Amino acid sequence: MEFGVQLPSAGAGAGASSILETALAVERLGFDAVWLFDHLFTPVGIESKYPYSGDGGYPMSPDDPFFDPVALFGVLAGATSRVKLCTGVLIPAYRNPVVLGKMLASIENFAPGRMVLGAGAGWMKEEFDAVGVGYERRGARLEEYVAALRTIWSGSPSSFEGEFYSWTEAGFLPAPTAPIPIVIGGHVDRALDRAARIGDGWAIATTRGQGRGIAGATSRVDYLRGRLDAHGRDQDDFDLVYQSALWFSDHPNEKLPLTGPPDAIAASLKQLQDLGVTMVDLAVFGPAALIVETAQRFVEEVRPLL
Repeated sequence: MEFGVQLPSAGAGAGASSILETALAVERLGFDAVWLFDHLFTPVGIESKYPYSGDGGYPMSPDDPFFDPVALFGVLAGATSRVKLCTGVLIPAYRNPVVLGKMLASIENFAPGRMVLGAGAGWMKEEFDAVGVGYERRGARLEEYVAALRTIWSGSPSSFEGEFYSWTEAGFLPAPTAPIPIVIGGHVDRALDRAARIGDGWAIATTRGQGRGIAGATSRVDYLRGRLDAHGRDQDDFDLVYQSALWFSDHPNEKLPLTGPPDAIAASLKQLQDLGVTMVDLAVFGPAALIVETAQRFVEEVRPLL
């Protein structure tokens, strides 16, 4: 099981120096990956409901900075030497696949084998409207987008004819030096089926009514495995990414399984490993100094218990 840390690329106080310093510290501490997530902007008057909060409220403010993850990939590819660069998740539909495919392949050549693309269908209608992309069939668009990226990255001249995207035969070199895994996000049944059919992994997510913590994740992973079997996929070649807040406190919280004392956090991680989780994205909410301090404590007090 690999461990990564969410970088402070969004929210109050996010800035270029804090993002870079955190990434370098995470690499120095021996973590396997750094993680970024994706939004274009924060509407002043948002009508879309955020699916991962109890009341649908979105936790970001229009006054908060939100750095672009693809741009940060380019910076981090040059600044780091070992950690994987991951999105959890990026909304591909906001960008033309020819443009995004070219950018990611170019960056990956400077960070060979170190890129993981988490990709989701999206939920904020205001962003789709702003870039002139249809919102209603965003799941079908994501599926076609994944096929388009893999065609672009094939290393051979290719054409593509889809419902949403098409191009005449052309060369797209440079190709990535290694296949870029595409981890599919989403929480509804059709999203899990999509991950099982076309993804290299699933970014575990649950919402209201699906349970929380490890119990909720277990139920959804069981459903996913049924879909993997139905599509003839090998579960051993499929990544499961678990994102969770990391916070040290005196008492564990089963709804937030990576909070509490070190032994409780380690016990939860062992449960996740038994579930088949292959990558853990640790999110510490606070300034860069707190993220690094908490990450170091994880290395010193939790990793030895695993």
